[in-house]
Amino acid sequence: MMIRKVKLAEITNVLDLIDEFNRATAERPTEIELSDIYQSLVSNGGCVVGAFLEGKMVGTCTINICPNFSWGGQPYAMIENVIVTQSQRGKGIGKALLNFAKDSAMSAGCYKVALMTGSKKPETLQFYESAGFSGDKVGFQIRRPT
Repeated sequence: MMIRKVKLAEITNVLDLIDEFNRATAERPTEIELSDIYQSLVSNGGCVVGAFLEGKMVGTCTINICPNFSWGGQPYAMIENVIVTQSQRGKGIGKALLNFAKDSAMSAGCYKVALMTGSKKPETLQFYESAGFSGDKVGFQIRRPT
């Protein structure tokens, strides 16, 4: 298995993994929008990470680096869209993705790395804890009406 940053030309593979979620599939951004999103993410220090087996992307996550006024101006990282294809779960790919993401964020000077999950499944929460994340904070969100 290889874990590395995803190139813009590989973003459709990331979208394929996102579509595996058990929810309604969202309309995909246009090629121009994909490029703009990718360039914005990368220019702010973030990246999309991919896990590859025999050349095929089987997992992904996105690292957003967020500027910050507290903690001496050190940024923080938010990990989003942690996905491993169904057939490859339970094989250490998710932990490898998260370790790569944590290391990348720390190398970028982030004082913390955070993520949120909407899952209430005990096995999902245990997975994140076993990867070194603490569930000792409460996350809140508000979404734009669709």
